Amino acid sequence: MSSDEHPYGWRELALLAAGAAYALGAATTSAFTWPADAVTAIPIVALVVLAVVRWPRRPQPQPQPLEGEVVARGGHPYRAWVVLLAAAVAWELAEYFARGSRGAHPTLSSMADALDRYYLLKALVFFGWLCLGACIVRRGAQALPRPPGPTASSGPPGVR
Repeated sequence: MSSDEHPYGWRELALLAAGAAYALGAATTSAFTWPADAVTAIPIVALVVLAVVRWPRRPQPQPQPLEGEVVARGGHPYRAWVVLLAAAVAWELAEYFARGSRGAHPTLSSMADALDRYYLLKALVFFGWLCLGACIVRRGAQALPRPPGPTASSGPPGVR
């Protein structure tokens, strides 16, 4: 497999390795301590800075559909997040007020505490959280123009 066929470049692979190493280090901290707060705050600050720097100041207007073209209109852009947040809050409240033991009616935080007992699971969850932040920044970032070059479908250079 040549380097042109690989879906990730060296920069992406280096960032993945750095993120994995950071997650392994973060998993060594104890919850609610200043080291845990610090290793959690650093990616949050980086996410905010990258979002401010990379996201466009003015979103590009969507192209108008051609005459007769049917376009599916989406709803509110944050509706899914609001529904997800409402479901999480409803779950927490229902489990918190349910009669019985915490084992029979666990909250999301008690389930997270159960995962935190295992170093590798804690590191994997932290790494997933880092990847989610990177995906958010990448998804909202302005597309940078790429230099023109041959594509896989265009065939060898010079052959038409």
